Amino acid sequence: MHDEESTARHAVDPAPQSRTWLWASVLAVAMLVAAALLYIFVVREREATAKEPPATIVETRTARPPTPSITPSPREPGTAFYDRLPSTVGAYVFTAVAANPDWEQAGAFDSYTVTYSDGEHQITLLAAQWRTPEAAKENFDAFGGAEAWPGPDIDLTSTDCPESPEPDTKALWVNQTAVFQVDAPDGGAREFYCGMPM
Repeated sequence: MHDEESTARHAVDPAPQSRTWLWASVLAVAMLVAAALLYIFVVREREATAKEPPATIVETRTARPPTPSITPSPREPGTAFYDRLPSTVGAYVFTAVAANPDWEQAGAFDSYTVTYSDGEHQITLLAAQWRTPEAAKENFDAFGGAEAWPGPDIDLTSTDCPESPEPDTKALWVNQTAVFQVDAPDGGAREFYCGMPM
């Protein structure tokens, strides 16, 4: 009996070791499965990334508008149209204003010859207003608007400035009831037109 009890006891004792070995095996298999899944995920991710085209980087540069180097001359208040004429346009500032008799004779009821300067060069702006858009357009055409730059069919709301011909000395456009003409003997008509808010 003693031998049977001893054998039975010895048959039961290895069980904890068997369980330990079983759990270790399960853990090892789980780790292998996890490692395999991780490997597959990483490899596939790299393959997918390699197939994707490289990102296109768009760099936008916004040119800083030129700033005046001189101070505008004082201005007396006038009509609503005159007061809307800017004191600065880019690097150019208001320096003087006079009558515009030629456009007055053409029927404009509010007209001016405005001089601007950047300290070195002068630009003359002829600006006038008519009673109706039709009258303004008629005079715009009479002043040579059909052949002038930027031409009769321009989008005044566009932020794109059309290219000017050379020499860059003149611009003529119509805006509702107003007509504007820029005379820039030393160049700069396009810059002035593009910066003109009217």
